[in-house]
Amino acid sequence: MKKAGLVSVLIILMLISVIAGRAKEEFPQLEGPYLGQKPPDLTPQPFAPGIITTPENEGSSGFALDGSVFIFQRFLGSECHTFIMRLKDGRWTIPELIPFWKTMVHNGDFVISSDDRTMLYQVKTETGSGLDSNIWRVEITASGWGEREPLPSPVNTAFDESFASEAADKSLYFFSRRPGGKGLSDLYMCAFKDGAYTNPVNLESLNSEAHEWDPFIAPDESYLIFCSTRPGGFGGDDFYISFKGEDGGWTKPLNMGEKINSPGSENRPTVTRDGRYFFFTTTREGNRDIFWVGAAFLDRFKK
Repeated sequence: MKKAGLVSVLIILMLISVIAGRAKEEFPQLEGPYLGQKPPDLTPQPFAPGIITTPENEGSSGFALDGSVFIFQRFLGSECHTFIMRLKDGRWTIPELIPFWKTMVHNGDFVISSDDRTMLYQVKTETGSGLDSNIWRVEITASGWGEREPLPSPVNTAFDESFASEAADKSLYFFSRRPGGKGLSDLYMCAFKDGAYTNPVNLESLNSEAHEWDPFIAPDESYLIFCSTRPGGFGGDDFYISFKGEDGGWTKPLNMGEKINSPGSENRPTVTRDGRYFFFTTTREGNRDIFWVGAAFLDRFKK
């Protein structure tokens, strides 16, 4: 190993050691739903400031198993670290690295599926031409994890696929940079029939010539939230929302406005399984932080 690479590894290990030691000594006792945090109203707020939202950069987050599991990401050095917390005997455990975090060090975005127990996550692997991004699946259990496996073709290809969100009927929404799309990266949907995924459908009415990514689908597929770098937004990438009409088509995407979007970057959207809160990441305060807001905020766009 080259000297620079060895130094980088040692720094990361030191950071993890410091965080683990600090967690044991200083991590607060958290009790109750949502880590015991005061619920937000219709104005976005940092989630668990000083605990989850910190001066470091944070990534994807999500609750699972009826709110008894919380998973989140923090970037240390240049690597993404994915942590898990569990509600045991009324208190939340100290964040621990998930056992396969190293497969997710290159961003590793994830979404908790509508079944409240499946984590769909991104794995990037080295290829001759760089990093290839694919979607993997793993079940979160009461005490650990199930078997991990990549999603089959036609979901994954030799091109980049990421940020998959699954509806209650197992229809899969994700973004891909496969050839034949409308823009730089496009949103796709695969239905699930007879135990297999059908060929991906490009969501042309939602895509543009820019980037569309990070789709979150409502369990009943009534709405879709996604990010776009199309012109006319407030920042680098903005949130848009579209609703499914009675004809099965999608309404014109609506920018979610300056309360949600900022001059910075907004992405990684998710709505809690109970439908009460909308979580996302934002750089509005400099670093990338995890924010949350009452999901009733979404109702204003239905009109």
